[in-house]
Amino acid sequence: MILAYRRHDFLFDLLRKIPGDRSIYIHIDGPKPNSISEVSLTQTVAQDFQVQNLSKPIQIFLQEKNLGNRLAFQGAMDWAFDFEDRLIVLEEDIRFNDEFFAFMDWSLARFEKQQRFFHINGLSTLDFLPGRNRLFESYGLWCWGFATWKDRWELHERNTPALDSDGFRSLPIFKDVKMSRFFEEKWVERFIRLQNGTDTYDVGWNYSAWKNNACALQPRFTFTTNIGFDERSLHTRIRPFFLKTPEKLRNQGKLFDNLTILNFPNYFDAYSDIVQWKAPGLILGGTKFFTVAYYFLRMLKVTLRSIAAKFFDSHTR
Repeated sequence: MILAYRRHDFLFDLLRKIPGDRSIYIHIDGPKPNSISEVSLTQTVAQDFQVQNLSKPIQIFLQEKNLGNRLAFQGAMDWAFDFEDRLIVLEEDIRFNDEFFAFMDWSLARFEKQQRFFHINGLSTLDFLPGRNRLFESYGLWCWGFATWKDRWELHERNTPALDSDGFRSLPIFKDVKMSRFFEEKWVERFIRLQNGTDTYDVGWNYSAWKNNACALQPRFTFTTNIGFDERSLHTRIRPFFLKTPEKLRNQGKLFDNLTILNFPNYFDAYSDIVQWKAPGLILGGTKFFTVAYYFLRMLKVTLRSIAAKFFDSHTR
């Protein structure tokens, strides 16, 4: 299923990257007064694609009014799950490597009966770490390319409460977990912002999983990335430093059955957005060291490239 709004150029490109054997559901939110022409172009792109591919199972849902990010997501999921028991969900600005759909298909089949998993992440932020390919349990349900099941969606909380620290720590997934202050404060702030009017669906989706003592399945290497950081972006207009460009996404060989799944406490966790893992209590030493080391190495790399560029320029004049 594709979530679309006003970025018709992104949708045009994305539709031509979807494998031809897929059923495609395109949900387009209605326009705001300042986006009527852009949304109209998005609708045209979707309808033209449907006409050009009459032999493919393509369905389109055009909202008449603008629902916003959170309600449009809920409406889209309700609609698509009327036809399917499993969904792979892409926003119009998400791009993926050649193994993305194979990994999602494998995960949806393999873990369907394991209620511990609420969501399959396509995005990983751990490409920079050394080590072999593995899978992880993760608190973070990343929404930049993901998959889930109809029975998990039926547990989705439509109205997410404003949680204080006590309410956040009382969620079943965090029982007996010594949580880092950073992790706790970050998410409590997100719950408060949601109640104050921030229009986003990911907070409520994460809350629904945690309330049901569930988490995400997280790949070691990323299958997806995001290209939508222009002025039309609703929330994020600066590309996160860890995010790969589409051309740098790599394949791993599709040997998913051989991957080990690491559970708490076999790896470090949520010291920052870089490493949002399943064990936020492990904040001493490991996570802080890796985060600081990563920032240092990244800055060193940029500095050395700058020096090399200046050196090259000075010797080519």
